[in-house]
Amino acid sequence: MSRQLLCLLGGLLLAMLMPHAKADQIAVLVPTQSSLTQAFISELTRVLPGHRVTSVAPDQQLPADTSLVITMGRSTLAYRQQQPATQPTLATYITLETLQADEQLGSNAHTLLANPAPTRQVALAKLLMPGASRLGVLISQQRQTQLPDWQNAATQADRTLNAVVIPTGASLTRRLGEVILDSDILLGTDDSSIYNADNLKTILLTSYSRNKVLIGPSAPFIDAGSLSTTYSSPQDMARSVAYLIEQGMPAGAASYPRYFSVLSNAQVARSLGIPLPDDATLARRLAELEQEP
Repeated sequence: MSRQLLCLLGGLLLAMLMPHAKADQIAVLVPTQSSLTQAFISELTRVLPGHRVTSVAPDQQLPADTSLVITMGRSTLAYRQQQPATQPTLATYITLETLQADEQLGSNAHTLLANPAPTRQVALAKLLMPGASRLGVLISQQRQTQLPDWQNAATQADRTLNAVVIPTGASLTRRLGEVILDSDILLGTDDSSIYNADNLKTILLTSYSRNKVLIGPSAPFIDAGSLSTTYSSPQDMARSVAYLIEQGMPAGAASYPRYFSVLSNAQVARSLGIPLPDDATLARRLAELEQEP
């Protein structure tokens, strides 16, 4: 009998003698049942075949053998933090702005942020407009703690960051004109006091009237006229959760999703004469760049 066959038989015998590991129970707290929550849980079940994934409403009791609780959104995380917790918590669909507005929120959990990573948005801007060396960022005084992340992202991409902070009560139009004047491209931030339905028309019209484009701040802004953005679909979020479960996730820390997609507005690109690769190509190229040393 060959040595290879003996090794194979030995491995099979060992596998038969070893007890099967019990699948870990994961409880997902969902605010309501929706297509988003269903897609997230379905993909999580697919990518974690060795675990049991159960959807639970906040007022329902967790399965007795739950080893990890995943919350979706602010309301379920807030509810979770009010309850005695013996299992670790992974918070999803929480923005950086939400965490900054409530320092206690997520303090005992690892938070997987919903908004795009600044490094990724800057890399996307660089791919779409290689000649745009000056990156403009408009941010409110309350959210200026985000600026170091944008500065680091710009430095890493060999770009100059032109950040304009809007003091409370100051004119958006004036500060917007300042940042556009000294920038080649505008990067949307996770700041709802600036990037909201009331201000979006002003931001887009002012930018495009001066032949400047907006990247981000998130997928819902693309249909309104933003050029492009990275974002994480429910499938991307589920795969990112699986990655954290495998790699470990320290409590009290936050991270951006490992997996992502790209969404672009081809009509905006055509009107401004910007060559636009398809979204899948952009996402693949960005992922390749992140793997480079």
